[in-house]
Amino acid sequence: MINGTSGGALSRDLPAVVKAVAQQQSSPQELLDVWLGATVYCVRPDRPGVYVADTPDGQVVGVCTSLGELARFAGECEWFSTTGSDLLAQLPPGVDIVLDPSGSHPLRISPGALEVRQGLRLNYLDAQGGS
Repeated sequence: MINGTSGGALSRDLPAVVKAVAQQQSSPQELLDVWLGATVYCVRPDRPGVYVADTPDGQVVGVCTSLGELARFAGECEWFSTTGSDLLAQLPPGVDIVLDPSGSHPLRISPGALEVRQGLRLNYLDAQGGS
């Protein structure tokens, strides 16, 4: 269960927090709090780094909250895992994260917002991937 900002215990389950934020039942700050220590999964490229895709809305990297979500997104693939905090530290400037891009509640996270606002800016994606 996700509790609001009125206090109480916050779930440490990243997929549950992502779902709650996508449904506007939890805050971006709660997502950030869980994200920083959570394990996330990405497709492993041949060289160190992450796969970055160019979209009409800018560059993004697909990041998954579980191996199941990674399989839904990329199928059978080579992968790596890291913490959300480590991924943010390694992400090239200007690259957004699409969290669980093939899931039922994909979120686009703009890490650049962390520098200015100490929070996350979220774009809610519809079923076709538009925001």
